[in-house]
Amino acid sequence: MNCEVLLAMELDRAVDLCRSAGMKVNIEYTAPPKGEPGGRYRVVRCKMTAEKVFLIAAREVEMKGGVISSGLQNY
Repeated sequence: MNCEVLLAMELDRAVDLCRSAGMKVNIEYTAPPKGEPGGRYRVVRCKMTAEKVFLIAAREVEMKGGVISSGLQNY
């Protein structure tokens, strides 16, 4: 397992995956500078040693609407 697999994964799932691989998990939380975070926690950064995984997690910021200021639509 490597950090690329864990990035953007829901935190609970990432922790379960690491623990099932026999690794200890250290979690830190952060928040985005803007927006109203209220969604699920996701892994935004990961560092690994031989026996420990360091995860940084942030809540998702839920988007509103379907049209952004440039006139393009979110699909």
